[in-house]
Amino acid sequence: MKIVIIIFTFCLISDGGASKEVTGYLGGEVLIKCKYNTEYTQNPKYFCKGSSPGCSDLIKTGDKNMWVNSGQFSLFDDTKSAEISVMIRELTVEDTGMYQCGVDISLGNDIYTTVELKVKEDLSYEKSISKTVHVGGDLNISCKYPQFHRDQAKFLCKRLQPAACVYNESVTESRKDVNVGKFSLYDDRTEQILTVSIRNVTEQDSGEYWCGAEAAWTSDHGYKVYFTRIRLTVTGFSASTVITVSVILLLIGISIPFVILQKRCNIQAGSICTTASFCSRSDQDSGNDKTVPLAVCDYEGEKSAEGLMYTTVMMYSNSTSSNNAVISIKDEDSCEYTSVSYTALCG
Repeated sequence: MKIVIIIFTFCLISDGGASKEVTGYLGGEVLIKCKYNTEYTQNPKYFCKGSSPGCSDLIKTGDKNMWVNSGQFSLFDDTKSAEISVMIRELTVEDTGMYQCGVDISLGNDIYTTVELKVKEDLSYEKSISKTVHVGGDLNISCKYPQFHRDQAKFLCKRLQPAACVYNESVTESRKDVNVGKFSLYDDRTEQILTVSIRNVTEQDSGEYWCGAEAAWTSDHGYKVYFTRIRLTVTGFSASTVITVSVILLLIGISIPFVILQKRCNIQAGSICTTASFCSRSDQDSGNDKTVPLAVCDYEGEKSAEGLMYTTVMMYSNSTSSNNAVISIKDEDSCEYTSVSYTALCG
């Protein structure tokens, strides 16, 4: 009877216990898949670091068919396919080591799969890309990837929640275009570059994307590696609208200096004067109470009748056809002024 028990226990431990290697990259992510026997679909599942016994749980749950998150780890127990999926985010060199995907069974007879994770620091590619595109525009991004994944299928996925990064299609051959709706993929394995294109973007396309590779994902020991993060921001204005607004602003920018040039005036020959602002006053000098425009001019090198240096004066005239104007000294904070007894020519 003891022999039967020992043999039975050995079979439980060995089932799904084959080890597998997983390669990830500093700052990236990995998604690990672990199969288990269908008779254990209702048992709690866990992911721990170390070797049994004494493997320290990183995440454990009895929830089924939903993502459960704990720190940089997420776990999904898919009871339909009898499969545990574990996502590890923001990889560091310290994450390198031995792990176990486990099925919690009473009496210490847990079923587990051993995973050896290697985290590499590869400087040959860009780990994070940020792009801003206007509504209706197109986006083209090149994701260079490590040589280790040259012959593997590549994909672009969109992050919908901390663990789920969803995509519809991957490119499995070199130099072949794969199109899915507005998305297209092209894998140049000679240059080790995955080119991603998104056409006619909308505000809903904003979000976080990942360029990644499938490492034998169709097998029981497959995994996915995410090597380049793409942060996409889609603005609420179309490219044509932005161009139109830019042209209008450019025209305004050209017309304002033109108006200023028309308002320039000279206190004496050689003085420098440019219009800064406008105000108005009652034209008391001409006997009228009407308000007339005043041009505020900054100039250098001139002195008032009292021998004081001024940098700001006002010009006003009750006749739009007259080139003669009375120059007045402007107060710094208001349109009040004191008349100075000389005349300027304004054109």
